[in-house]
Amino acid sequence: MKLSVVVYRRHPADFWKSAPRFIGLLVALSLCPVTPAQAKQSTSSSRSQNGLPCLTTAAQIHVLSPQQAARAYPVRLRGVVTFYDPYQEGNKALFVADASANIFVAPGSAKLPPMHVGSVIAVSGVTDPGGFAPIVAHPQIRLLAGTQPLPKALPVRLPLLLTGTEDGQWVELEGIVHAAEVDGMHAILTIATDDGTLTATTVREMDADYSKLIDSKILLRGVAAPLVDTKRRMLGVRILFPGLRTVTVEEPAPADPFSLPVQHLSDLLRYSAKGSSPHRIHVHGTVTLSWPGERVCIAEDNDALCIQTRDQSRLNEGQTIDAIGFLGRVNFTPVLSDGVWKVSGSGSAIPAQQVSTARAFQGDFDGQLVKIDGTLIGINGSLDRKTLLIRSGNILFSAVLPLDSWNGESQLSSQWVEGSTVSITGIFSGHVDARMITRREGKSQLDSFQILLRSPADVQVLESPSWWSARHSVEVLGFVGVLTLAILGWVIALRRQVHRQTRIIRRSAEAYRHLAEHDALTGLCVRRVFFERLELAMEEARIQSSSFALMMIDVDEFKQLNDSMGHAAGDAVLIEVARRMQSSVRESDTVARIGGDEFIVLLRGVPGMEGATAVASKLLKSASAPFVLGEGSVTLTISIGVTVFPAGGHDSSSLVKSADVALYRAKSRGRNCYEGFVPGSPRSPIQHRVQPA
Repeated sequence: MKLSVVVYRRHPADFWKSAPRFIGLLVALSLCPVTPAQAKQSTSSSRSQNGLPCLTTAAQIHVLSPQQAARAYPVRLRGVVTFYDPYQEGNKALFVADASANIFVAPGSAKLPPMHVGSVIAVSGVTDPGGFAPIVAHPQIRLLAGTQPLPKALPVRLPLLLTGTEDGQWVELEGIVHAAEVDGMHAILTIATDDGTLTATTVREMDADYSKLIDSKILLRGVAAPLVDTKRRMLGVRILFPGLRTVTVEEPAPADPFSLPVQHLSDLLRYSAKGSSPHRIHVHGTVTLSWPGERVCIAEDNDALCIQTRDQSRLNEGQTIDAIGFLGRVNFTPVLSDGVWKVSGSGSAIPAQQVSTARAFQGDFDGQLVKIDGTLIGINGSLDRKTLLIRSGNILFSAVLPLDSWNGESQLSSQWVEGSTVSITGIFSGHVDARMITRREGKSQLDSFQILLRSPADVQVLESPSWWSARHSVEVLGFVGVLTLAILGWVIALRRQVHRQTRIIRRSAEAYRHLAEHDALTGLCVRRVFFERLELAMEEARIQSSSFALMMIDVDEFKQLNDSMGHAAGDAVLIEVARRMQSSVRESDTVARIGGDEFIVLLRGVPGMEGATAVASKLLKSASAPFVLGEGSVTLTISIGVTVFPAGGHDSSSLVKSADVALYRAKSRGRNCYEGFVPGSPRSPIQHRVQPA
């Protein structure tokens, strides 16, 4: 019996509206177009395994539900390669287009023929639900003769891509390139559109200069690829494009961006009938702050601006620079992002304005160099970037030191005693009350601020704390007691006041000592405290001829969560991960946070690898429970590397390195598991790999 199959050519809107009516028709009537000889060997075999018809177009696969795709329909396609990446996240990535649609083919570990974008291939495999939409899995790929042009791209905008209907499809998008960076074998463009920002990734072309695309308006053609969580929910989108061959420059960037007209800082984000430009702007000013690789702040007359940058070079205060970048807003404050600059001259440093906290809240000092006096009440020493807590009147604010500016106890920092009167000089960074600005007249109103310091020298001690203490008060009271009974009442009242102040000071000291030894976000102990406990555990194990275990833990795909849901959601997840870890181990064990999403656990008294892996399984199960974020939830996994003392090493450095090797293997073998380090030759193989139940 011969059946005719009508191929429905996909339209940007009509196809998906009409797709439900054609699902049954397409699946029921689809038969693999094979020769009689092939039918006996291939088609008969596929139908005998599961009794399902063979799908012959990409559109037939796209309309399947995840449950249908999981039934492993046999697939036989012929199409042109639209994207091929042999390095994509450690796995090959392949997209193939036929006349109906574009589809993702997961090669896995299969050996592929030599091919490139435009190659014509024949694909046979089975359907699979994929990470978001149905895909072709377990493929056998055969390279056919000749090449074909790429299909006509569907013009899209970001809101349409975020619906997920265009997943895996060949699309074109217009935008302005804000940044270009090379990461290993990939090049990544950050593209700003009228609807928002997204990234585009391609396999790196060794002779290409991607930086020339910055500030160009381009038309980009590529494959729409979703960003998803473990529950198959779409969290964002990116474009995978074959290379510069599918990038059309519609408006090239200026050959010399520094030739653009200089805009005065006072005019930025102010009303203009022309509106603000989406392209880079050119500003000029005097440097007031330089944090290499992070930000540079400049001043012009009574106005100031901070520039976000990746440039690691250091500028001196007083230098004049010309800077270019993209104008935006961070916390309702003008900011220049992706900035670059060149030094145009040198001059004298701008003097700081002396302000009070009351005046700081009333005026507009954001980005300006100011000087504020107050009392030092604490130093946060748990992070690489040190933060001083200052009280001025009834206002508390923080003074933040630049990275790598704290090299142990210096002559300056040794004078920073709690209770000292200090003068703080730095860049004012205000935080706008987002709730109030949207509910009143639309004018910004600060709810807090911090001071960005240029160096430890910006903290000047004006007066050391008083020598008055409880012991001195007792001596004074004893002396006064023998003078006269007439002043006895006054002495008693003074003594009570002194005791009250002493209790306050002790509580404050204990609170800031806790801050110095614990991570500010999760409450776990910091790296320094952890390694002190590790040294004690090794000393105890040597004396008692016992052992203990060490585990390195990393949250899988945490960067994607941070990028898609924001740092607030990422912080909430880290706090909950830390809580679950602490509840899964004993009170005698130690859990520490040593990086952004990296943790380390010390299990004292664990006899060997078997006991350690039992704890690792418990941690995996605890981490697999959903994390509630606002009105929704996400599911994350962790990877664990396990080692034991002394098999994994005889000192803290080798123990941590052994656990780190085991962690690397756990992540490379699929994540959501643990790996145990086997003693032997350096970087010996992994002993255990167990998936959680």
